[in-house]
Amino acid sequence: MIVIGAGGSAAAYELIQLGYDVTILEAQDHVGGHVLTVRGGVTTEEHGKGVQECTWDEGVWWDAGPSRVPFFHRAFFHYCQQLGIPLIDHKNLNLNGWAYAEGIEGSLDGTRMRVRELQADMGGYTSSLLAKAAESSTIDDELSADDLEMLIDYLVSWGMISSDDLNYTGTSRRGYAVPPDTQSSGEVADPFPLEDLLPFASAIMGSNSGYLAATASPTWQTTMVKCADGIGQLFDSGFREFFGERLMLNSEVTEINNTDVGVSVVYLNRETGEEEQISADYCVCNIPLSVLIKLNTNFSREFTEAMRSVPYAMSLRMGMQFNQRFWETEDWIYGGQSFSSIGELGILGYPDDNYNAEKGALLAMYNFGNNSARVSSLSYEERAELALDYGSRIHPQMREHYHSAFSVAWHLMPYSLGAWPSYTEEVREQVMPTLQEPEGNVYLVGEHLSHVNSWMEGAFQSAWMQIPKLHQRVMGS
Repeated sequence: MIVIGAGGSAAAYELIQLGYDVTILEAQDHVGGHVLTVRGGVTTEEHGKGVQECTWDEGVWWDAGPSRVPFFHRAFFHYCQQLGIPLIDHKNLNLNGWAYAEGIEGSLDGTRMRVRELQADMGGYTSSLLAKAAESSTIDDELSADDLEMLIDYLVSWGMISSDDLNYTGTSRRGYAVPPDTQSSGEVADPFPLEDLLPFASAIMGSNSGYLAATASPTWQTTMVKCADGIGQLFDSGFREFFGERLMLNSEVTEINNTDVGVSVVYLNRETGEEEQISADYCVCNIPLSVLIKLNTNFSREFTEAMRSVPYAMSLRMGMQFNQRFWETEDWIYGGQSFSSIGELGILGYPDDNYNAEKGALLAMYNFGNNSARVSSLSYEERAELALDYGSRIHPQMREHYHSAFSVAWHLMPYSLGAWPSYTEEVREQVMPTLQEPEGNVYLVGEHLSHVNSWMEGAFQSAWMQIPKLHQRVMGS
């Protein structure tokens, strides 16, 4: 068996467990495809950008690709357990993170507030308005008198509004103007005026794919996890050690052909510069469709058109090392994210490990679509300057403690050419049945074969779907 693309590690793992002779060809110098844990010495080269080398200090790392995993992605947990990879908690939502909006009407334009302030105030005002509507019986066509009473009781508790007049005047949930200490119980901060808060909330909740709102969805809810030393630990430590000499790095596949007796694969040995050829009975291919469509193959027209029909998303992520973890020492933010209305900036993400360490790296930019297209057109240095400009509006301390940046535009990475498949339901219905079937002696795997696309889980699940079909075919032949 030949497995192309070590991002298909689950497929290779399952084939080896079944007793097959497996050779794994990987174009890059590491295992994992889109999985890339950045630390000092790591290099990348985007189309037209030249080589970028990470100069971070020892012990500082950041995940440029997958960086967090939902609790229900059971295949990920399975492989971490099988390969002995330790996990840590990922705080996707930290209510002490910042929310920042600009270009809006009202007094909150260009200001930041804690996420808890935004949520507490909007929850309070919304509860107050709904409770007053319920009390005035403007919704009594929908609810009985007893139901209305229970609804009002719920809203009083949920929104922390007055049970007397149903007004919202603030709550300790939003934080303190003066924290409690040995001398007093503290002073609750006043809420923002609703007329100013509404445009701010609208800008935050509607920007950057609604990231703050998305934290309530099952995919983003607590608990999320990550590998203790970066997601790359699962692949470059776990799978790579398991594969041993079966794994051939720096082997860039250029041609895949079905033959009368199996599959023939041509690859470029990037260390020697020589082309080499290898044959096998079957091939399991994990190359992203955006890259696979550019290779020389003798696939059928139907299969080729199905691959060509799948568009890929643009996305850029940037990590920055800072010589002081100011977000902890000055802003008291330990893990989680800050949210902005700036499309080119997106969100900031804080490390979940090594609290109180001297140095650290944070996610300093995460954007999509046209925003990614604009930012990725810049040089590496220009991108970093832009991120510092935007990020300093949330954290004014950024420039003072800045060390260096490392950015990855996934749509410009030669072995990815996109961040993830950007399916519409129509395209998925049209092409998925074709792509999930073998093309001669070639079986595809990867998150592009799953409804869980853009997640490692989709790739793992595709292996669990395809490898049993391949094994059954072999056993029946």
